Amino acid sequence: MQRCFRRFHGTLPSAGVSLKDTLRLPTTTFPIVPSDSKTERASLLKKITSDLYIQQSQRDDAPTFILHDGPPYANGALHIGHALNKILKDVINRVQVLEGKKVVFQPGWDCHGLPIELKALQAKQEKAGTKLDKSAAKAAKGAVEMGKSMSALEIRGIARELASGTIEQQMSNFKDWGIMADWEGKYVTMDKDYEMRQLEVFRDMLKKELIYRKNRPVYWSPSSGSALAEAELEYDPAYKSQSAFVKFPLQQEIGGQKDVSAVIWTTTPWTIPANKAIAVGEKIEYCIVQSAKHGKLLIASEAIADLQKKLEEEFTIIAGPMPGTELVGSNYTHPLLSEAAPQPILSADFVTAESGTGLVHLAPGHGMDDYLVCLKHEIPPFSPVDNNGCYTADTLPSLVGKEVLYGGQKAVIALMEESNCLIFQHKFEHKYPLDWRTKSPVIVRATAQWFANAGGIKEAAHTALENVTFLPKTGATRLNSFVQNRSEWCISRQRAWGVPIPALYDADSGEPLLTEESVNHIITVLNEKGTDSWFDPSVPNEVFVSPEFANDGKQYIRGKETMDVWFDSGTSWATLASRLGQPDVTADIYLEGSDQHRGWFQSSLITSLATREQAPFKQVITHGFILDGKGKKMSKSLGNVVSPADLTLKAPTDINLPKPQKPLAKMQRIDILRLWVAFCDFTRDISVGPKVVSQVHEILRKARVTTRFCLGVLEDWDGIYTPYSELGKLDKIALAHLAQVNNKVRESYAQYNFNKAVSALAQYTTNDLSAFYLDVIKDRLYTLSPEDLSRRSAQTTIAYVLRNYLSLLSPLIPLLVQEVWSHAPKSLLRSTPQEERQMLEYFSAAEGWEMNWADGKLITDFENLKTLHDAVKQGIERAKTAGNAKVNLEAGVEIVVPKGGYAEKFVKSYLEELEQWLLFLMWRWWWRGGGRGGPRGGGLVREG
Repeated sequence: MQRCFRRFHGTLPSAGVSLKDTLRLPTTTFPIVPSDSKTERASLLKKITSDLYIQQSQRDDAPTFILHDGPPYANGALHIGHALNKILKDVINRVQVLEGKKVVFQPGWDCHGLPIELKALQAKQEKAGTKLDKSAAKAAKGAVEMGKSMSALEIRGIARELASGTIEQQMSNFKDWGIMADWEGKYVTMDKDYEMRQLEVFRDMLKKELIYRKNRPVYWSPSSGSALAEAELEYDPAYKSQSAFVKFPLQQEIGGQKDVSAVIWTTTPWTIPANKAIAVGEKIEYCIVQSAKHGKLLIASEAIADLQKKLEEEFTIIAGPMPGTELVGSNYTHPLLSEAAPQPILSADFVTAESGTGLVHLAPGHGMDDYLVCLKHEIPPFSPVDNNGCYTADTLPSLVGKEVLYGGQKAVIALMEESNCLIFQHKFEHKYPLDWRTKSPVIVRATAQWFANAGGIKEAAHTALENVTFLPKTGATRLNSFVQNRSEWCISRQRAWGVPIPALYDADSGEPLLTEESVNHIITVLNEKGTDSWFDPSVPNEVFVSPEFANDGKQYIRGKETMDVWFDSGTSWATLASRLGQPDVTADIYLEGSDQHRGWFQSSLITSLATREQAPFKQVITHGFILDGKGKKMSKSLGNVVSPADLTLKAPTDINLPKPQKPLAKMQRIDILRLWVAFCDFTRDISVGPKVVSQVHEILRKARVTTRFCLGVLEDWDGIYTPYSELGKLDKIALAHLAQVNNKVRESYAQYNFNKAVSALAQYTTNDLSAFYLDVIKDRLYTLSPEDLSRRSAQTTIAYVLRNYLSLLSPLIPLLVQEVWSHAPKSLLRSTPQEERQMLEYFSAAEGWEMNWADGKLITDFENLKTLHDAVKQGIERAKTAGNAKVNLEAGVEIVVPKGGYAEKFVKSYLEELEQWLLFLMWRWWWRGGGRGGPRGGGLVREG
């Protein structure tokens, strides 16, 4: 301490004066640990969310930036995936604000559909005292059964109540994460204004003949009682189906043989009663074999060995091989329907001999491939199955009322055994679709549904996507593939909670009435009365009949179908046109999880192209899934979901913090959560674990300590910046580092490489600030007077550093940044532009700072200083190990340089800076040949 005082003042303080009292130590109100005051947190959050959004939205002349929010589903608590998604969007929006843009960000919520309906029904059951089954499938089925006893209006009422409450809770959580958004202007798919815009999109697609009704196979969920889209399926990779080999008697002589039976293999024996044809491959070779147990069998040559193995008998080939073309046109009789007309053998491109028998049973009412083949031959789809997945009276009497996947399938197999047409049955493990909500198996079933013609826009979609930027780039191929492979989109659902399909039906014939005029009239009525009126029996059907059809002699009734929720959310781009008052608004960015290529991205693209012939987005960004510690995707059904609160509730135990097991203040938890999101490489799947959270916590801790120190040493600063030309050499090096990190982080932000930005800031904090500049200027700041140029130079540099540091941190952890500004000295506030303090614009590093670094001199000097620093540090550590010194201040330094040349000039030119850089208060310079310098180096470096 005495050496320190004497070094800068030449003498010791007068008697009775404490050396400690002579130091100008940092002073600040900024706490080392944030307050847990709810009032303070709410005030800070308001400034960085709604206040900031309003301020930047008033930039009338600024270019507009639109990140369109994909609506989360309003049916439960938020999980870590929601945090990843919303915080990524917020970081992008804040970067755009700093770049001078006017950001438009309307948060949205998806509110209709089966999941909310089921949850509302289950909540009603629990209120009534019913204990829900632990099995998700059984609980869902119980809810569906309960719903059958309720009116549509009752179901809609409880569903709306559930969705409304969920939205309020989720919105509160989003605000707590510091999400800047137009919260007052949010869009909600169950709001009347949104529903009317959605119906208008439906009308515009109808006008272009892209909406139609057709009886064709769709995915049907018996557990939900509704059609499902492909996006509403998930697959069990190890599902076990009851498969069967079945023989169908041929009517004609084949290959010179009579009494031959064609053998098919199926994993859906329950569809045998709906069989209408058999398909063969024209290029496949077939043989007729003699079986001791089953007679003469027609089978593909490649399949003989497998069937012999299963039946445990040797066949004798009695005819063939013959090509499939010779079989086409033959007929057979249905083994269970003796009175049915003969049915044909057709050819199909999808038939192979790699599995099964090379002959495929076709039930056009229960398979899409089957349907398309039979359609060419004018064979209509036949599906004797009702909404509950049970056989109807259109099939054999003994099957009526039985569930096709359970008792019905067993009954079919029993019938085939009785009729002697079942050759072999076994369990077959394969991938099978499940209802994504009930987790129960679905079936394919032909019903009359409403479809959107997705095939009609394939070419337009391919062209449009060529002008869209994707991150990662693989998203382009993925989205284009989903669109190109989709021809028809089933948009009707047999549920009460949704936007009604505005179709009327002739009460006598059942023929639908759906025209541009009729839909326009219905929209007018619904806009006046609300969509609940469509389901209200007290509202007469006549109200919804447009004048053009009121006197046509028919009586019309309302349909009971609602629109697919993907159609709901897929028309959300229409809210932007309404919000901005422009007809053809295109969002700059859509950002969601990679699963939305087959969901929201696709439905948005289809509806936008179909109605206004343009893509709804300019860029599509996708993030990966959140994985648990075992690498599995987090899912509510698996029970491995982590809530954002669980991720950040307590300080990691491997961080040296006071009382590490004490719950963190909520402001800390918010900052950790946001920084964790930015720290991850979001383009890949992300694992959640304590290690990465510990890393993030340490980065945040250092950022807080660094900003606190800067505030403390600026407390007595007058706010007047020292000119660059008068700054010290180390100060200029610090500003060069500042310019470098400024450019690097802003470039990373522009490329959405937020993890690189975090890493660059963390490295800057540790290496350039903590280990270099802030460390070496402490003597100047603590001991010199406020008027001293050297001290003022350091304060000027720190002011620049702090402003830049906060500016770069603001997209990531705006709560900490706002907290720092709330404790900033008045001099710093006065000398910092308001726009910068409010996070409305970047701090801009002066061009000359980096130029002085880039010209080579400063960078060379800095590298030499680092080399010298490392050498001295190693020497001091050896002295401490040997017991010759306890602390650095007790050590002397010997620097030996050769005669003349760069080294001697360098040491002389940085003599004063070396004292700061190396942090030793007594220097002695030794030269070769004897002698030494005095205190502060003696001012000499002699030749060797």
